[in-house]
Amino acid sequence: MYKQSLMKLAIIAFAILLFNPLTVFAAEEKPPALVNMWVMDVDPDNWEKFEKGFKEHIKDRVKAGDKFNWQVYVPHTGSHLNSYIIRACCFKWADLDDYGKWINDSNIMEDWDKGPGQYVEKYHHQYSWIDMENSHWKDDVMHKYVGVTKYYLKPDAKDVDKSVKEISDLAKAIKWDMSWSWEVDVTGKGDNLYAAFGFENFAAMDPPGPSFSELAEKHLGSKEKVDEIFDRFAEKYKGTHYEIYRHRPDLSMPSDK
Repeated sequence: MYKQSLMKLAIIAFAILLFNPLTVFAAEEKPPALVNMWVMDVDPDNWEKFEKGFKEHIKDRVKAGDKFNWQVYVPHTGSHLNSYIIRACCFKWADLDDYGKWINDSNIMEDWDKGPGQYVEKYHHQYSWIDMENSHWKDDVMHKYVGVTKYYLKPDAKDVDKSVKEISDLAKAIKWDMSWSWEVDVTGKGDNLYAAFGFENFAAMDPPGPSFSELAEKHLGSKEKVDEIFDRFAEKYKGTHYEIYRHRPDLSMPSDK
């Protein structure tokens, strides 16, 4: 979502990225992979008013022809439980020019400011990029929860993309029956890598049958070979943080929008 005071777009210095989106978008056949995300901290005393107004605002956006499919998530764990994560995927930078024009022409932000926007205490806005080639997200599954691991990368982790590909190739080779996605920050410091995992329910977080490690060990022939792959990856980051988020379809745009 756009707030009028934050609508000016800055030119991004891509040289600091570990994955270079310019390379991704160089070929026309490559799919768009940028994500637009807003994190909004809502006054806890007015969350019901916010959600009621938000639902109406989403309907107005759909009616006005919003081309971004905004999906809403809320934290299930952590300390910022009054936050709403609002994401739209996937697009190219050029799409933002037309989108900005649509925002101005539709006056949709007047509706926002008079409605749910009055209950937002704090905004955070960022762009990120999804590594489509090394991700595997099942679109035919309803993911009620998303677990996200944030990897705090070391300054010299310039080749972390090799580890991401190595792990993803292994997951595909063993036919790992999970939804996963790799994502990196485009704005901000650009030193975080994210691995997201989709779950239909809590039971899916502890699936029956062989684990990833067991399947990988069988495929590669030894536990040592599996450990080597993950040891190489572990050399790239200095710490991790894991949280679980819940999808809110009642606040999101319809999937068939």
